[in-house]
Amino acid sequence: MRPEPLPFRTAPPVQERGCSVSPAQATGSKRFQWVEIFRGLAILEVVFHHASGRFLGMLDREGGAWLALAVLNRTLHYAVPAFLMMTTFALTLSLLREFRLGRYFANRALRALLPYLLWSGLYLFYRFYAFGVSPDWSRWADYLFWGKAYFHLYFLAVAMQLYLLLPLLLPVARLRLPFWAVLVSIVALTMAVYWFNRLVYRVPYTGSYVLWYTPVILLGLWLATQESRLGEVLRRGWLLALLCACVGLWLYLPLALQALRGFPVNTFQYQVGNWLFTTGVSFLLLAVAYWLSRWENRAVRGVQLLGRYSLQIYLLHPLILSELGRWSVSGALQVRWGLPLFVGLALLVPFGVGWLLARVPRVSIAIFGRA
Repeated sequence: MRPEPLPFRTAPPVQERGCSVSPAQATGSKRFQWVEIFRGLAILEVVFHHASGRFLGMLDREGGAWLALAVLNRTLHYAVPAFLMMTTFALTLSLLREFRLGRYFANRALRALLPYLLWSGLYLFYRFYAFGVSPDWSRWADYLFWGKAYFHLYFLAVAMQLYLLLPLLLPVARLRLPFWAVLVSIVALTMAVYWFNRLVYRVPYTGSYVLWYTPVILLGLWLATQESRLGEVLRRGWLLALLCACVGLWLYLPLALQALRGFPVNTFQYQVGNWLFTTGVSFLLLAVAYWLSRWENRAVRGVQLLGRYSLQIYLLHPLILSELGRWSVSGALQVRWGLPLFVGLALLVPFGVGWLLARVPRVSIAIFGRA
């Protein structure tokens, strides 16, 4: 079936398992089809980004192959802001419909906090088992609050902070501010966060600090208030989002490549460019997912299926990549063959584990926070 032309149309919303709100598919699914497609596209970016990073060190930094892979690696580096925007959208929509603080925090504890603590412990054990790195318990705060038990867990630490922040932002969402007011707020608050961190108090890990993602959080908050006309918002806003992404990439990418080569960079330009780029791309990713949801083919259904198990893939894929590297698989293969192999295994093995455990919902919820 060919996709319907723009403007987009929204589907009637429903509550999903008492946890977060997702739109209902026309086929009767309990999730927005485009939400799962969005997550699928984002998790593809995550896995490629992490897999390609393992091969950059095998190439000559002055060669064309290194430059091409480095450009892809740094350009495909927007998934965490995108996931945070979607999380803000979904949970704000849920809270606007039914604000029950006790239930909200109980769900967050069961479906987010407990799995986060479990996986932090598992990866600390893995680092000791695989590499002989004993946990440094003097860094317990880094492990617990900043997600430093393993490199990718910082996203879950940011998510924990976001869950605490969203009820405080709910009165702002209820104001249903116009976009120009939200845009002014994004610029003002983001600059305030940057300069406060620069001049007053330096956060130990800015990437693990929820306010560092102010642009996508406020954008997700505003999008939740526009759910009834989301298709129109996406149709009218994609060009501005594309402009932001292009300007941001122009500011950010050259500095990102310099940083990869070990040279110092202008951090203000780097960060402003990164904020513009990731915010613009997050909006565009939403528009693309919304448009793709009008297609009915195997590729779209495959991306949607990956999105359904995106958290499972996110949690498990570093383990697969690390084991492949530990057994020197990457060194035995050229990049042209090794990179697709690493991406494929890092997607399919965690997906298979997630799919199998979903057959036992209680186990899956205990391990991943979802069935």
